[in-house]
Amino acid sequence: MPTRNADALEMARDCLGSRARRLERVLTRIYDGAVREQGVTAAQVSMLVAIELGGPTNAAWVGRRLELEKSTVSRNLARLAAAGFVEDRDGLRVTARGAAVIRTCYPLWKQAQKQAEALLGPSAAKLLSGIETKGEKP
Repeated sequence: MPTRNADALEMARDCLGSRARRLERVLTRIYDGAVREQGVTAAQVSMLVAIELGGPTNAAWVGRRLELEKSTVSRNLARLAAAGFVEDRDGLRVTARGAAVIRTCYPLWKQAQKQAEALLGPSAAKLLSGIETKGEKP
């Protein structure tokens, strides 16, 4: 019968969920570092991109598309709206100022993408690229 330490060791060593959370933190640091000087986080840029592609849309669609909790969507939308990057008149949409942020962040994102791909290696990068996004246009 395995001991508690053996069970804990196996869980610490083999847990895919823990490894995925660790990977998420590492990738977040890479992408956040790339766009930090623009006054946004990588998650906010992703939200701007989703709104740009889905807009005019609504917060619920953004949450489904990005698989985010309602409170996370609300908090980030409030910050994006306060910065003048999105507006919610006749549907949620990216403003001209928000579109400029997307354009400015694009080369920074490309650089972070290369860094992330180098860290992951080709097979892991391909595996992650195969994960489909959710949500349809409202």
